[in-house]
Amino acid sequence: MEKPASVHQAVIGIWATIILSAIAILITKRIGDISMDEFIFNIIIIGLISILPYKINQGSNAARYIYLVFFAISILLMLAGRGNEMPRTDLILLILLVPVELFIIYKLYQPESSVWFVKR
Repeated sequence: MEKPASVHQAVIGIWATIILSAIAILITKRIGDISMDEFIFNIIIIGLISILPYKINQGSNAARYIYLVFFAISILLMLAGRGNEMPRTDLILLILLVPVELFIIYKLYQPESSVWFVKR
């Protein structure tokens, strides 16, 4: 079975959010809102998260669920007020990317996408 267009669109969206997050981390470091240790930690996390779109593109159902869990955790932390502790750049980006993330989740869990992941 050929990969559905919805999965391809979701993967492109994930890469876009990763790139925007990396840029936000660089800006945050440049303006001095985070320390070098926090910067390195964030870059390592971005590197690890970069595995997910690759694995999703390969048909990994586990990677699809891991992405959903990461999204849910980020939303819960934001709603719980942890966003107040975040650098302003990260908080703004998080709020702006919520619609994009919802689009990605929608595309990954459409019936045609789900069938493709199960068959892989």
